[in-house]
Amino acid sequence: MKFLLLPVFIFCTIFLSNCGSNSSTTVHVAFNWNVDSAKFNFAKYVDPMIGTAGHGHTFPGATAPFGMVQLSPDTRVDGSWDGCSGYHYDDDSIYGFSHTHLSGTGCSDYGDVMFVPGKGKIIYDNGVNTKDGYRSHFSHLNEKAEAGYYSVVLDNSNTKVELTASPRVGVHRYTFADEKDNWILLDLTHRDEVLDSKMELVNDHAIQGYRFSKAWANDQRVYFYAEFSENFESAPLVRANADSSSGKIVKWAFKFDGKKQVILKVAISAVSCENAKLNMQTEVADFDFDAVHKKVVQQWNSELGKIEVKSSDEHKLRTFYTALYHCFIAPNLYCDVNGDYRGRDNKIHTDTIHPQYTVFSLWDTYRALHPLFTIIQQKRDQDFINTFVKQAQEGGILPVWELSANETNCMIGYHAIPVIVDAWMKGLTDFDTATAYEAMVSSAMQNTNGLDAYKKYGFIPAEGESESVSKTLEYAYDDWCISLAAKRMKRDDDFEYFSHRAQSWKNLYDPQTGFFRPRLNNSFVQPFDPNEVNFHYTEANAWQYSLAVQQDIPGLIAAHGGDKNFIEFLDQLFSVSSQTSGRDQADITGLIGQYAQGNEPSHHMAYLYNFTTQPWKTQEVVSKICNTMYSDKPDGLCGNEDCGQMSAWYVLSAIGLYQTSPCSNDFQIGSPQFLDVTIHLENGKAFSIHSHNAGGNYCYLDTVICNSVLGDNYNNINFNAIKNGGSLNFKMSIAANKTLPALPCFDFLMNDESSFPLVPLVNFAHDKKISESKVMRTFSGSMIISLDFIPGLKYFTSINNSAFLERTVLFDIDSSATIRAFSQNKKGICSDTIDFSYLKIPGGRSIQLNSKYANQYASSGNEALIDGIRGSDNFRTGDWQGYEGRNLDAIVDLGSVKNISHIAIGCLQDQNAWIFFPSEVTFYSSLDGKTFTEIENNKNTYPQNSQTVLLHEFYTDKNTKARYIKVVAKNSGPCPSWHPGKGNPSWIFADEIIIN
Repeated sequence: MKFLLLPVFIFCTIFLSNCGSNSSTTVHVAFNWNVDSAKFNFAKYVDPMIGTAGHGHTFPGATAPFGMVQLSPDTRVDGSWDGCSGYHYDDDSIYGFSHTHLSGTGCSDYGDVMFVPGKGKIIYDNGVNTKDGYRSHFSHLNEKAEAGYYSVVLDNSNTKVELTASPRVGVHRYTFADEKDNWILLDLTHRDEVLDSKMELVNDHAIQGYRFSKAWANDQRVYFYAEFSENFESAPLVRANADSSSGKIVKWAFKFDGKKQVILKVAISAVSCENAKLNMQTEVADFDFDAVHKKVVQQWNSELGKIEVKSSDEHKLRTFYTALYHCFIAPNLYCDVNGDYRGRDNKIHTDTIHPQYTVFSLWDTYRALHPLFTIIQQKRDQDFINTFVKQAQEGGILPVWELSANETNCMIGYHAIPVIVDAWMKGLTDFDTATAYEAMVSSAMQNTNGLDAYKKYGFIPAEGESESVSKTLEYAYDDWCISLAAKRMKRDDDFEYFSHRAQSWKNLYDPQTGFFRPRLNNSFVQPFDPNEVNFHYTEANAWQYSLAVQQDIPGLIAAHGGDKNFIEFLDQLFSVSSQTSGRDQADITGLIGQYAQGNEPSHHMAYLYNFTTQPWKTQEVVSKICNTMYSDKPDGLCGNEDCGQMSAWYVLSAIGLYQTSPCSNDFQIGSPQFLDVTIHLENGKAFSIHSHNAGGNYCYLDTVICNSVLGDNYNNINFNAIKNGGSLNFKMSIAANKTLPALPCFDFLMNDESSFPLVPLVNFAHDKKISESKVMRTFSGSMIISLDFIPGLKYFTSINNSAFLERTVLFDIDSSATIRAFSQNKKGICSDTIDFSYLKIPGGRSIQLNSKYANQYASSGNEALIDGIRGSDNFRTGDWQGYEGRNLDAIVDLGSVKNISHIAIGCLQDQNAWIFFPSEVTFYSSLDGKTFTEIENNKNTYPQNSQTVLLHEFYTDKNTKARYIKVVAKNSGPCPSWHPGKGNPSWIFADEIIIN
């Protein structure tokens, strides 16, 4: 058999990093591999088109490893779901070529400083709404994408475009069809909302300016300096619609009559035009396009060569090395060559020791990308952490999802912490650990995003915060990471406190179903469907968060009732129907059963069989995912690339490793896909993985030899064994070796089980007159309440601030009450204290809904509009009832004829979520429930384009006598033309109908 054998020897070198190389700067020293690309061309296996189709959201353009510039074509001008990167493979026209792009995100931004070449009459309109625009048709047959290079022929002008890049400079080469009437247009209005922009002439071949814009980042600032290889026609240049050269609309055209080829260099900076110019002078001094291209390919080969794989299958090599390429696109450099950078305080700072970075998609990347970096990007990973610490000092908090010096506050948790602690535990401590520790504690002690309730109750109640289950679970994992750091710092009190918080997952675990469930008014939300996608979970349903306890896998197995039950649950996860219910969630893709490889909460699940007596099932599932969810086609990613996380999962899994619990120092063994893998480490050592018969149907481990010793631990290898160099040798089999033992669980450093008594849970609460056991929040007579009984616990309750009394699990109330409760175990250790309340409302009322609410926004069901409980300004918490694309039509029966002085209905508007106030609300009365008379009609007077969440009551104070009150709220119609959802159905959100 003939193999494509990649090199077995690579030597190391010290090189000057890209954050400074002239005499006025301090040199940043970094480690890299110096690869002779003529012999060892890893880059030839990179296909940047992978992920540009489907929902991968990648871009195909030119960028250097971790570069500030991502020079790429733009085929979309809006922020649509599949337009997040600016390019989608299904499109057939290009607007231009801009210098910043996001790789695989689920939100849209960037697309800064766009140039487009053309011929003949200069056209300033982009053509998105007309036939006569500067955008051009193109064919994929005339398009090429490689690591550090992109080219395409624009059909409208028959112009060949070639792009390459250094870390901070994009280089364009435009070859026109002939020398006549050629021009290049700069469009600073492209894509995002422009806050301010400016372009000025420097001379007859250079320009500079800036663009400040708002999208995902509220205030993104890009300065640029550009030079053309040829002189352009002298001023006054043609300007778009006579606009000035500064403001929100800046488009300039540069004429190049008599020139068939023009090379354009564009350097960017977040600091100033002067710094952008310095970046250019340092990195790309002349107009040698081919030299820049050659250098960036060498840089890519140096990075990609850190992992060598051997295979006879070029498809697999392209899939692997493109995945590794995607791992090295972000985070992005955010410092200039002199060390200047824009801080989170929007001020300019200088660091000549550690380069600063941006684009931290941490909810995604803490899981696999950063663990991969601890093996092959150790220097950079510590630079990333130094950036975290700087951002905490300048912005007051560690990054959550930081973008271009803006905290977007997207996603949940405080996942800079596992990145910091994972490196710390592995001995990668080229950062101020004391300052980093204080920043971690500060992040965990906030009172935002449900943390106040989490600290108080030991979980987040659903009524106070959306995504309460996911947030509780993610906070608990991050708190475990802090506890590890606290132990290192000998902060015993902190260790006890955060390891206690790390067990908060137990308060949301339902042993009856095996799922984590939201608690509303201290009861599990009913009805419960684990397939339902709702706002109790983040981009997921209960299945996809069912195993989110990476910090205490032994405890999770025990909660399920032991090994056998846990295996059955995992089997069910991978075998149940892939159908979801509830709201649409585009992120849930790549489904095997309810396992979703296309989104991050599932990424560790396939490896959990390793912790059971059936580890061979991990090998089976991992191999299936590698071979069915990844390919070398444009749609070769089953979900968003998410700044490298999707690809990092594949890179690690394909070489046979995965860190299920970052910060544990242990990597689990899965199912290697390559015969030979060599990892070149920054300490000069190498770690090799040899797999006899790997790939295809040979997905099962038969024997494992570590450093020439036959192992008895088939499923796990410690980071230190990798760091010190050595080898793993696997014999793969077509049949499962079912005699393999379970993985010995690593020391999770959790407190003893008995130190965490569960917070009391209400099992049922309902009117005494109701015979069935159900959960109610309101009553009209008297209420019976039952706490969930757990053997070995005592229960103490306080009603309306009375003294705490030990009670049985069953008690009753006959008036509105606020109840406080805690449990105590046999050791006298008490749980957190929970608050919950019940409201006594007038009896005899009922409601008839003549229009159907959406299932995912049902609130408490049919009675929600008259249950006395009001929705907050957060529609995601579950107290609002939602109606999509239809009117709300409801009739309230008061039980008897009443004199009525006030009728109202509360509504919410959040146009960012496509929720608008009804255009009008009409109130009717009836004595018999058949004939209704209009009382009053209320027109909406609030603007639809408000950027804030609005609450409003539509009401009438006209006196009337009636038994039945009818309320009709008229839907405002499709989303308006200015709205991102234009033409789609809008929503009415209502709660509550008030009748006095």
